[in-house]
Amino acid sequence: MKRCSAPVMAILLIGSLVAACGESGDSSYTLTIETGGEGTTDPAPGTYTYPSGTWVTVTATPAAGRNFLGWSGAGAGLDNPVTISLDADKTLTATFGAAFEPTTYQNPVLPGDHPDLNIYREGDAFYLVGSTFHMMPAFEILRSTDLVRWERVTRVVNSTATALDEQTGPGQGTWGGFITKADDVYRVYYSIGATQHFSSAPSLAGPWSEPTKVDVFPYTPPGSETSYERGTGSDNSVFVDPDSGKTYMLIKNGLCKWDADNPNDFGINLATEIDPATGMLVPESTIDLSFINWDQETGGCGDFTDPDWSKWAEGPTMAKRGEWYYYFVSTHTACGGQLHAWASKKLAGSTSEDWTWLGYVLTGEEPYAGVQHITAPLELEDGTWWAFAHSYDCSEVGTQDWKNGEWMGLGREGLLLSMDWVEQEVGGQTIPVPRFATQVRDLPAPELPRSDVPFLLPVNDEFSSDKIGPAWTSYGRSEDRYSVTDRPEWLRIKPGAEETTWVVQKDALRSSTMIVKMEFTPEADGDAAGVRLGNGYWQDEQVLSAPTWMASDEKFMLPAIMEASVARVMEDNADKIRFSFRSRSVMPPSEEGGAYTELAEPVVVGASVPAPSGATVWLKLVRAGHMATGWFSSDGVDWTQVGAEIDLSTLDHFYAMAHTWIGNQAGMFATNKSADFDLFVYRDGLTPIPAAEADQESGAGVVSSESAGSVLGELENGDWAMYGSVDLGSGGVSSKAIELKAASAGQGGAVEVWIDPLAGGSAIGTCNIPGTGGWEEWVTTTCDVKPTAGTHEVYLKVTGGTGELLRLASLRFVPAM
Repeated sequence: MKRCSAPVMAILLIGSLVAACGESGDSSYTLTIETGGEGTTDPAPGTYTYPSGTWVTVTATPAAGRNFLGWSGAGAGLDNPVTISLDADKTLTATFGAAFEPTTYQNPVLPGDHPDLNIYREGDAFYLVGSTFHMMPAFEILRSTDLVRWERVTRVVNSTATALDEQTGPGQGTWGGFITKADDVYRVYYSIGATQHFSSAPSLAGPWSEPTKVDVFPYTPPGSETSYERGTGSDNSVFVDPDSGKTYMLIKNGLCKWDADNPNDFGINLATEIDPATGMLVPESTIDLSFINWDQETGGCGDFTDPDWSKWAEGPTMAKRGEWYYYFVSTHTACGGQLHAWASKKLAGSTSEDWTWLGYVLTGEEPYAGVQHITAPLELEDGTWWAFAHSYDCSEVGTQDWKNGEWMGLGREGLLLSMDWVEQEVGGQTIPVPRFATQVRDLPAPELPRSDVPFLLPVNDEFSSDKIGPAWTSYGRSEDRYSVTDRPEWLRIKPGAEETTWVVQKDALRSSTMIVKMEFTPEADGDAAGVRLGNGYWQDEQVLSAPTWMASDEKFMLPAIMEASVARVMEDNADKIRFSFRSRSVMPPSEEGGAYTELAEPVVVGASVPAPSGATVWLKLVRAGHMATGWFSSDGVDWTQVGAEIDLSTLDHFYAMAHTWIGNQAGMFATNKSADFDLFVYRDGLTPIPAAEADQESGAGVVSSESAGSVLGELENGDWAMYGSVDLGSGGVSSKAIELKAASAGQGGAVEVWIDPLAGGSAIGTCNIPGTGGWEEWVTTTCDVKPTAGTHEVYLKVTGGTGELLRLASLRFVPAM
């Protein structure tokens, strides 16, 4: 509304600046300030009249527990405060929304390979440890306060440790592990070569001592007159008896019942007290639980001459609830593996007469249809019980045991399980039997103080620290082959001649976009460096040492080394960029049970193109499900594809036990010649991210689309999905907008884009998605977001009317040019 008053009103100071009306006299306009949601503004909501040309500054303030989501109308965006110029009547609306208070979680909470876990609690903090095998440095310690979000604390064992001599090859290294504390000294135990060792430290952050071997003591099986040295086991755990206060090591080694005709290989399950002063075992305190190996009917392997190879008793843990002790052991470690349990009112006895078998208490269902190896069950202050377990992703296995799952190559992922106790009649007694929740999504989270740390995924890294982060590992004794101090703020990988050095992390996603910025100029044929994704063997000849029992079962692939990479190479005396997938397997043994002696010829698919000029190059390896593409760039913005896409299905569903127990790894490598890396990105946000690949979500579900494949659906008002470790721009690049590929058969809805809300972050934009006319009618909507760079957790929160509002196929952030 334009109003002209007497010329005497020429200049006023309101807000910042007021201009005169003009030749026709002074004028004024109205600014209407409105709010949506719980919050207010300064000036307060209402209608104000200002002289023409006035600049008015408005500040939005959310109510307690709410967040400012942005302006609409005269001042669209997220700048707060915002300044509006009055050159017409205008309306400005501030929108507020609820803060994120997730009360649910989905499994896995530890994606990627996290096997053989044990848990330790101290105050409000929980610590997890497990097997790392030949990935060095070994023995990773994780920390959390809420059991859902974990951070890496440290790694304990360097590959240079004398105890690892001859124990750094595939499948070796450190197995299992647990934490104890006595007289303010922490000890972490782990197995090297099926024998326990420990390291000590004044703090769980270290510094840690070199490994000390736990003394081995002889064991005499019932019915034998001979003692045997069976070692001190692997995948052990610890139990502190609340009645006596004594700390016991739960020992496991070998399979089946002792047999006088086959005396050198049998199973032992023992509970032996740990001397708190020395950390050594007290043999005379041993409680013999080896009877659990004897009978197939109660979960044992039985007679060694006729074993049931689907059953044994590994990964022992123990807990006490009320008057009952519970002893948990696991069967085989593939899809279909199970957990069974025994109960007793006394921690004693060496026969099944003292203990009652409770049966198989946990198997799991697809996709995690092999849940077992639980940690000792843990009771929280609110009376709820929890445990961690591991399982392969057994998607598409169905009811067939021992068949590979679709994503078995990721390894044994870490699952958080809630527990209930159900009283049952077992063996003529009423015993509370543990029951575990096996659903994957929308699980009630533990009521604990929140861990203000990112969801645990591979890290994006610009190598700006003077120490390499604990997420990074290498194979065997390679720690002297890479450095972040040789060239500050760069990672230098420096292999020897005719060698390859890999610096890698656990692969954890079904879709990812890995990027490296690298300085490297190959000089001789065979020189290579770049980004890669591969499995557990890292040298061809090592595949010959793979387990041979799989060769007799057609359901298994023969052991193989597989690697996809985008690399700069010298090939036929030319500097090239190569995208390839290489696989090499063993030849079947000539006789059943025989050793592998020959390797098949390598199978390589891919393409090479001339490399750009200059030493600096950006390389990108994109995976969307099982399909991969390779790319290169001279500036990290404009990309050129190398060859066609490649199917990585064989790598994704390869049984990790066949390639040395670990899941796939992602990272960088160099061959023959040093290469410098300025940047590693695991999940690039400037490349489309499949919306169905959320790391955590609430209310959403994965549904199938004929035209878009698996998409995120069932999205109603208040539902959200989180994508962790998303890089929104590095090396001077930032994001300015987001593209959402969406469909809606109804009225559509709004998608709020949040970053790091659990760490105090806020919304950076809102996208209004219209109805598209059907669930197969996909439209890409681009919306501005607050300019953002760096690594973040990205949340998409849906708001709107009732029912299913929309479905999302993908999200992609748009770089500022």
